[in-house]
Amino acid sequence: MTEPLDTERSFNENNIAEFRANGGTVGGQFEGFPLLLLTSIGAKSGAQRVNPLAYFDIDGKAYIVGSAAGRPGNPAWVANIRANPDVKVEIGANPITAATAVELPRAERDRVYEIVKQRAPGFAGYETATDRLIPVFEIRFS
Repeated sequence: MTEPLDTERSFNENNIAEFRANGGTVGGQFEGFPLLLLTSIGAKSGAQRVNPLAYFDIDGKAYIVGSAAGRPGNPAWVANIRANPDVKVEIGANPITAATAVELPRAERDRVYEIVKQRAPGFAGYETATDRLIPVFEIRFS
């Protein structure tokens, strides 16, 4: 029996490979949606972790959302960047860029999340599916 984590890892690995092979373009459920690859350092393991994430360009700033599709807990990358906010980001065919992930304070998070929900209505469903506050991070490029 395949474990859910194994399935998610395989899904991510396939999307990462497709992203890199196609200059940042991924098909399937992500087709047409802006994605980035976030490389963070594991909070417990210290190992590099790469995650494909939707991102939102709002007022010239890049934001990522720890929705985990509305699951009860945050995705693992949230703990990673809270522990070590120095990350690397790949967008499109651009070279890997150093950046800092900055968690938004509540008022700014709420403002940005409203825009996220307007652009991608599925995020409204994620918000109602969980009791946790879904975190939002600004990616600040070095």
